[in-house]
Amino acid sequence: MFRIGLFFASFAVVSITAVDRHKIVYKSLQEAAVECGQYTIKGQCLGRCETLITRDWNDTTGMSPAYSRFFHPDPVDECNLNRTQRCLQTKVYTVPRPRTCQRASESIQCYLDQFGQVNLTAPQFVRFTPLQDDQIVLECAAIMGYTYEQVYAWIRESAFQRPETRCIYRCFLIRSGLYSDSEGLNMARFYVLCGGYEEDFYQRVEQCAARLRQEVPCNDKCTLAQRLAIECIGADYQAGNLATNVNSKAVEGSRVQSFD
Repeated sequence: MFRIGLFFASFAVVSITAVDRHKIVYKSLQEAAVECGQYTIKGQCLGRCETLITRDWNDTTGMSPAYSRFFHPDPVDECNLNRTQRCLQTKVYTVPRPRTCQRASESIQCYLDQFGQVNLTAPQFVRFTPLQDDQIVLECAAIMGYTYEQVYAWIRESAFQRPETRCIYRCFLIRSGLYSDSEGLNMARFYVLCGGYEEDFYQRVEQCAARLRQEVPCNDKCTLAQRLAIECIGADYQAGNLATNVNSKAVEGSRVQSFD
């Protein structure tokens, strides 16, 4: 079961806040609605537009469990998640797949009716697209004085065994707002990025992070960041394997200069 209340658990080595936003984008549902209004989207397609902007809706897979971050559930209601999931499941069978606007709209209604009180004004983290991940990798390569071709070759040859690639990985995590040396992994953002976790996932990450902080020398910041993300988050982090992201996008002499 996905439990949103665990978002706010405080861990000694795993942080759910960030000190530097870097490339981070936050949007509220209200802001998403205003943006969709500029595109003259109306009716049931408005909800689809809003949740596409917050990157919670996918026409193939439906609504991400991370959409719940826009809601405040009743703390004594232990069945809200189960009701919401059952409501969403009924849409799979009752709404034809081609009717994407209707499916999105009715999925939103499931959360409104079953999950909790919606918060329209609180900005929430918006996950990155694969293209944005690629851009950050390019920027980190340029920041650290490497060409994209060098980074691509290193990753293809030896994953993250080279010191250079480990430091680029750390740069990627920091610039993505997913990690800081002082606060560790930002679990609230990883939750959104990965589309939710099981209830005991946070405890496993906390234990993993504590172990790695004992194993890795304190002055080896790059190795620690890389191992925290790969070993503690692992396959749940879809952008965790930078080799996948850069596999087909190496451009001769590429250097990125647009830093925010």
